[in-house]
Amino acid sequence: MRNQLHDEQVCPYCEYVVEQHEANYDQDEEEITCINCDKVYVSKPQWKLEGWIIEKQCETCGKWTDEGYTPCECDE
Repeated sequence: MRNQLHDEQVCPYCEYVVEQHEANYDQDEEEITCINCDKVYVSKPQWKLEGWIIEKQCETCGKWTDEGYTPCECDE
């Protein structure tokens, strides 16, 4: 049986939807006690890497930029 991915953190017992600010986003796996039915379930957020934003610091002025290989405005 393949695990179903949900758009929200939902209790599998009572279907209580956890508020976004209280959902488990940071941990690989966390035991959650539902505040609605008081039963324990495990939350395992799944992430898909979309890529990286790379920033560099200008050696002249110290400004951080994510403009890739283009020079800082102070170098022009």
